[in-house]
Amino acid sequence: MTGGSDLKTRGGGPDQVTLMAPAKVNLHLEVLRQRSDGFHEIETVLQAVSLFDTVKVRLRQRLSSGRPQINLRVKPPTAAPADRTNLCWQAAQCFYRHTGISGQIEIDLIKEIPMAAGLGGGSSNAAAVLLACDRLFHTHLETTQLEAMAAEIGSDVPFFVRGGTMLGRGRGTELTPLPPIRKGVFVIVKPDLNLSTSIVYDTLKMGLTVRSPKANISGMKSLIARFPTSSWFGFNRLEEVVLPSQPMLQRLVLRLRELAPLAMLSGSGAAVVAVFEEDSFSPNIADQFARSYSFVRVVGPHAAGVEFKDG
Repeated sequence: MTGGSDLKTRGGGPDQVTLMAPAKVNLHLEVLRQRSDGFHEIETVLQAVSLFDTVKVRLRQRLSSGRPQINLRVKPPTAAPADRTNLCWQAAQCFYRHTGISGQIEIDLIKEIPMAAGLGGGSSNAAAVLLACDRLFHTHLETTQLEAMAAEIGSDVPFFVRGGTMLGRGRGTELTPLPPIRKGVFVIVKPDLNLSTSIVYDTLKMGLTVRSPKANISGMKSLIARFPTSSWFGFNRLEEVVLPSQPMLQRLVLRLRELAPLAMLSGSGAAVVAVFEEDSFSPNIADQFARSYSFVRVVGPHAAGVEFKDG
């Protein structure tokens, strides 16, 4: 990779890219064991959906040395922090650590994906910044290199480099492509409730139990071909922790299960995803939940990960 000492300070107009950063839902989430590094070994089916944040990254100037100078703006301002705790910021720093390339960077983050929902919005934003830096600095990194960087930022970040439909193992960073899910109406409902992923996992009592991976890729092909149906194998182990302690969320999950072939908590919550067959879905269903919950979105499966809006 090119080091910072090889770069010259560049003037002229700004270079800018705009990216669409999708949300994800978990259509299966099993927790196998707790690892020695503090993370949990999981098995999960990740699906990108057509709910997007917009990430605009502008390179004002390349720098021959030093850490990147980052100006992060978030809209609406209360949707995410605009400081070093934001994964966008951490992604730019990660890119610098691996490449030695630096610059004055402006990031405009327009949020649509709610925080603390289990929808991966922050992770998707981070992947967008990595891809933006790769293009703006002309590093032409391989997908595997970008995914390795992404794994340092967070467990969900590598998924958004490729997106689509993936089986995730390890701490979620070991990805295997699955046949793409192309059908289904995804209704995402998030109550006015924020849940901490780390607290949810810490509350899960693993005891001496070490579960075995169950997802068989060859067997999943036929299930995906019929998706969505009530025969879908997936479940979310974290519901054992979250739902008993959150009666409102439990009622929401049970109500959606009465209406849809499958419904479950996404990640550690607090968003719930229900997947309907196109022929059986009515907009009145979403309207019904919108009367009680402030965040209700009807989306479809997204076949990719983060994408450049401007080609």
